[in-house]
Amino acid sequence: MKSSLKSGQLFLLKILCIDLFILLIAFYSSAQTNPSVKQNVLFISIDDLNDWINPAGFGGVPGLKTPNFDRLAKMSMRFTNAHVPSPACAPSRAAIMTGVHPAKSGITGWKHAQWRDLPALKDVQTIEQFFKGKGYTTLAGGKIYHTLAPPRAIVNQSEAKGWDYYYPSLAIPIPFQVRAPLNVIDPKQFTGTQPDYFTWGPIALGDEYMADYQIVDWANYQLSLKYEKPFFLAVGLTKPHDPWEVPLKYFDMYPLESVPDVKIKENDLEDAFIHGRRPLHKFIVDNNQQKKVVQAYMATISFTDAMLGRLLDAFEKSVYKNNTIVVLWSDHGMHMGEKENWEKFTLWERSTRAPLFIMAPGVSKPGTSTHKPVGIIDLYPTLAELIGEKAPAYLDGQSLVPMLRGTSFDHKGVVTGYELKEAATAPGGDAYTIRTDRYRYIYYPFINLEELYDHETDDNEWNNIAYKKESKKVIEEHRKLLLHQVNNLKWPGGSPKGYTISKEGTVRKDHYPLLKSITGNTKWF
Repeated sequence: MKSSLKSGQLFLLKILCIDLFILLIAFYSSAQTNPSVKQNVLFISIDDLNDWINPAGFGGVPGLKTPNFDRLAKMSMRFTNAHVPSPACAPSRAAIMTGVHPAKSGITGWKHAQWRDLPALKDVQTIEQFFKGKGYTTLAGGKIYHTLAPPRAIVNQSEAKGWDYYYPSLAIPIPFQVRAPLNVIDPKQFTGTQPDYFTWGPIALGDEYMADYQIVDWANYQLSLKYEKPFFLAVGLTKPHDPWEVPLKYFDMYPLESVPDVKIKENDLEDAFIHGRRPLHKFIVDNNQQKKVVQAYMATISFTDAMLGRLLDAFEKSVYKNNTIVVLWSDHGMHMGEKENWEKFTLWERSTRAPLFIMAPGVSKPGTSTHKPVGIIDLYPTLAELIGEKAPAYLDGQSLVPMLRGTSFDHKGVVTGYELKEAATAPGGDAYTIRTDRYRYIYYPFINLEELYDHETDDNEWNNIAYKKESKKVIEEHRKLLLHQVNNLKWPGGSPKGYTISKEGTVRKDHYPLLKSITGNTKWF
């Protein structure tokens, strides 16, 4: 009897041990996948990356090699129709990091370096401040907010109070960046005026001399450490921002004869806004540099891809692989000659569309995607929900968690705003675009000009159909959608200033300046 009792007790003890083991496994699993357990966040910012990368859905450009973006795509959900709040570094990043849209904050251009002084942003919690307040260790390296560093002027629009540590420092947020030799980028060999920053060419040094290599080294070290609290690790890569100067091996990946031609329509701006960056386009065309600039941008993207690969290697070897949310985003797109532009600063698709990846363990399904228009300003509320916290009420974005779960794909049209003018001395003002499933609608209030593009038939946005009779209903719908998010807009009616509308609804710029008549203006570059 006594022996039987001991056997029973031993059996019960074994059962209890097994149950405890199962509970521990369940708790560990929960810690990896349950947002309420406070997952870590790896927050990767890429500078000036457009949608040329090749993972399915982004469009890609023939021959561009981005194996590590492909790798990230297999790990995460891709948002292949994501758009930025503003088509420039400073206003876009301020909006993404504060969660407040330029239409509300007033940061539609470059004039608000001290963004905290604006009434709409005076008391907001930035993303990093939000995470720090929720018990996170917050770390940043490189370009997160608008940032410049030597050899350019030193600028960092990030505040100190949100970060536990900033690499290399808050005062100098990017390591020194080496340049290509002057005999490679010397503007004296060209006809016309070349901006001093707009250069391209190979560097005869290894990756380790590049600023982004050092930023990734620092981030990889952080991933090797043990933390008492969850971490929010922001890694800001500075390329492919110009100057497009990276090690020679990346240029060698793209012989000039293999570089694809970019689709460009002659006189594309005749029915659209005449932006002030045409002199740069003329400089490149006059000097027959189109292929070389495209080659340099492709090379710089492949360099960035290699740096991403180094970061992913360290992440996947770390103990944080299964309990860390990974997001990767770019601050805006990039023109490569389309619309007679070679940078950003416009309200067309080439400027506003940018890559967005989110990997949320236990929530997102690897290798999935959506082409629903979303905003990169949606990151703040999305991350808040993923860690089980309530997002601040003032945020203008909306959480993408339902899309990550595959349960709902409803999303309002995505608005982008920017301060524009035709030339340095011309009057200008704030303008806005809204991207919906099928259309892009743009309104320039200061000249009363509207643009409408049907992406089912016109992905290049070559034909402005805003004034066509058959577009009337679409225009009315998109005015209402835009007004809902930018509620101070007014449409006075009548023709746009400086344009003529034909009976058939064709809009044309009066006295349209042909490209050959454009003269250089370095102050407006």
